[in-house]
Amino acid sequence: MPNMHSERGVVIDIMAMLTRYLLITGSITAAFANFIACGAQFYKVSLKEDHEQKQGTQLANSFDPDSPEFGLHAPKGWRNLPIRYKTDTNMPALQFSALKSAIQTWELAVGRTLFSFDGKHAGKTGDSFPDLYSSLRDGLNGQYNDGIWSKTGKSRMVLATTIWNNPGNAYETIDAADIRYNSEVYFISDALTEKPIDDRELVDMQSLATHELGHLLGLAHVDEKYDSSSIMNPSIFIGEGMANRSLSVGDIQRIQKIYGCQGSSCNAEATARAIMQSRTSFGLSGAAPKENDEEGSQPGH
Repeated sequence: MPNMHSERGVVIDIMAMLTRYLLITGSITAAFANFIACGAQFYKVSLKEDHEQKQGTQLANSFDPDSPEFGLHAPKGWRNLPIRYKTDTNMPALQFSALKSAIQTWELAVGRTLFSFDGKHAGKTGDSFPDLYSSLRDGLNGQYNDGIWSKTGKSRMVLATTIWNNPGNAYETIDAADIRYNSEVYFISDALTEKPIDDRELVDMQSLATHELGHLLGLAHVDEKYDSSSIMNPSIFIGEGMANRSLSVGDIQRIQKIYGCQGSSCNAEATARAIMQSRTSFGLSGAAPKENDEEGSQPGH
């Protein structure tokens, strides 16, 4: 049973529509660092002011660029690997495929297996839980879609929420976590191939999951002024044709501080290039592509 006093998370109250960009429709492709934009309407969304740590003094070094814990919220990571996880019983195949690709990105970054899929959580979706934190009590690490987002207590504009448990109030380690996706307000799928449906804005699942899994693994946000291409930046583009499926060299160096590295992954620069090529080459050929991100929280004492 999780210690409710030791749960950590990251709350993202996105101010959607903060900055709106309109691209010329057609086959024009514009690149923004690792982002891909392909002739569609899209938005830049702020993810700042998203942390609500009750014990903020313990995590202060996460935001100090001179600290060895910069960009980390759980410097010792998970107690046991691989992290066994289950998915929402109704998670669409395309969304699950994107989740697996996001997992593979982080595994490439350290050169080892980090996750193990334990199947679907039979009969369970995000809507099966009465609130945000009750999903942590089931002893499973879940990936859930919430069709009734208000039950999480988060703003409608939040894309997703990552919650985790720190055993015995030891913030350095994690022993349980869930990611809850806002499927009420957003259509979270493949932004390179899909279009918005039911008045829900399109969000790229692989981009979003890569960011959220970073938190689940122990990474904090990294301000753009320190690493402008980090997947852990506190801002993201969402909409058709918008995706950031890559990691920066800094992302790789930070995740390796927690989990180490094996083989060729220890060359962070080469690994970043390899991940970028594998994550962006598909979707740029053939039919016109399309792409998108978000995140987490923590309970009262």
